[in-house]
Amino acid sequence: MIKHIRTGLAGLALCAGLLTGATAQAGFQYTEVQLHYGDGYILGRNGLDETARTTLTLEHLSVGSVGELFFFVDFFRDEDGPSINTESDQYGEIYGFLSARNLGLAFSDSGFIRDAGIEIGLNQGTDFSVALLGPRVNFNVPGFSVLTLGVYAYDNLDDPFDRDLDTTYQATIVWVVPFQLGRQKFSTQGFVDFIGSQGSGVDDQILFSPQLRWDIGNAFGAKENVFTLGLEYNHWENKFGVKGEDEDSLSVFLAAKF
Repeated sequence: MIKHIRTGLAGLALCAGLLTGATAQAGFQYTEVQLHYGDGYILGRNGLDETARTTLTLEHLSVGSVGELFFFVDFFRDEDGPSINTESDQYGEIYGFLSARNLGLAFSDSGFIRDAGIEIGLNQGTDFSVALLGPRVNFNVPGFSVLTLGVYAYDNLDDPFDRDLDTTYQATIVWVVPFQLGRQKFSTQGFVDFIGSQGSGVDDQILFSPQLRWDIGNAFGAKENVFTLGLEYNHWENKFGVKGEDEDSLSVFLAAKF
């Protein structure tokens, strides 16, 4: 199965091109730029000691006639530890989702399941890469504009600690919940990843990353759903599978959507 994942990665760029091209027919896409500053990050350039971090994130979603393309790229710089004057890092993820609904499988607009399909992804960092492949289900739940569950085979192609890692699983929940207090518009959104153990000494991982967003464009009389001020919290249990190394970081960010 993993051989098929690795072979499938070669076609991910083609898939991305097809999905992006299809957005002209589907008519929905956005690109967002975020600037974060936070503290509490570990296993970066400061090793096990915590570091502050500045991150510039580019995020994009395209919904096409056959599915979705989603990717983000983080360019980040640790503010503590060696080599901070000369080096920065980057990390990105790209996912292509093939929609069964868009290919003709019937789903009720009022039903609990909105859509289902197959998703293939690649997570890539400076010295880290993972291939993922598996099913994803999109749900209709009151109050949620987005609620999805994906369950994937998870295969490390490159590991920052040069460990011999077993193939495991990743289960991912993604959500977006908009809400309003008076005239102010907010949303809470984020994801949680559950990653299985990958052999002796490489523990299960949980990465929980919620955001609270305030629509400052709407608040100050400009166009809504464009400019956002937010807080992002990350809890990463057994970061990179290292037992007992739990990261709890908090960042403030500004975002602009195009």
